[in-house]
Amino acid sequence: MDISLEHVSCDLCGADRYKVRYRKPDAWLWVNQFEYPVVECLECGLVYVNPRPTVASMHHFYARDYHDNRDTKECQARYAMQSGYLPSLSNEKILDIGCARGDFLMFLKKKYPGIQPSGVDFYSDRVNSSEITFVNKMLPDAAFPDMAFDLVTAWAVFEHLHKPGDYFREVNRILRPNGKFIFLVTNADSLYGTKAYIEDVPRHLYHFSKKSLGKYADKYRFKLTRCDYDDRIFDGRGKGLFYYGISALVGVTWGKRYLKKLNRLQGLAGTAGALLDRLFFSGHWEAKLKRSGIMVVEFVKA
Repeated sequence: MDISLEHVSCDLCGADRYKVRYRKPDAWLWVNQFEYPVVECLECGLVYVNPRPTVASMHHFYARDYHDNRDTKECQARYAMQSGYLPSLSNEKILDIGCARGDFLMFLKKKYPGIQPSGVDFYSDRVNSSEITFVNKMLPDAAFPDMAFDLVTAWAVFEHLHKPGDYFREVNRILRPNGKFIFLVTNADSLYGTKAYIEDVPRHLYHFSKKSLGKYADKYRFKLTRCDYDDRIFDGRGKGLFYYGISALVGVTWGKRYLKKLNRLQGLAGTAGALLDRLFFSGHWEAKLKRSGIMVVEFVKA
């Protein structure tokens, strides 16, 4: 399997100085056992994977059916929550970045029949509705006209990008004045992002925070007008804090997990940690403290 890695500078400020927060392999598909460093820029605080797989290598880290099965009952409930973050709509032009098969746009079209929906997704070859204008490209290559949209959305997309700054710039270009960009990203300042190893490395290449997003907003001529810490759309709780913490105390490594070579003590430690996680994170106190691992953010074009 041909997987190439690249070292990169900070996407936000361009600096090359960073510290390693932690290391994590691809613990979903186990494409390989390399432990990718998750680093924090020492200049601006942006958190990202470095080194990381190149764009050409990234397809190895996605299952073939990754874009399928997005119209389930569970997904429809999620789309309803996402739509709650949008303003009331009538005939607006809307773009969904990373639209997959277009299911969220179809949900919106049913709710607001007058809207004009568009979707862009490089990794999906089609959408499931003729009412959606679809472009099968990366957003910067889609060549939308200036100020083409009233509203742009992106749900769990920007953490997957190799150059999020290019996307922020392009969203600003295609939004009309005072247009809104509403998006969901993970929170690097949460237990989810720092201690519980829930970030989907290496698919999640950038781990944002309210502070780093504010700097992106300033750099690309937006105003950050809303940042909600939401555990409803996706679970942003830090379940894993005790499981991984206690397991590490008895010598469990990523390699031992992959090979399933745990002794009795290590197995018991993991069970105890998982039980503590269920008890400690049974509620949603992190969201109330503005520390949930999931954020829904609103930028307004300045």
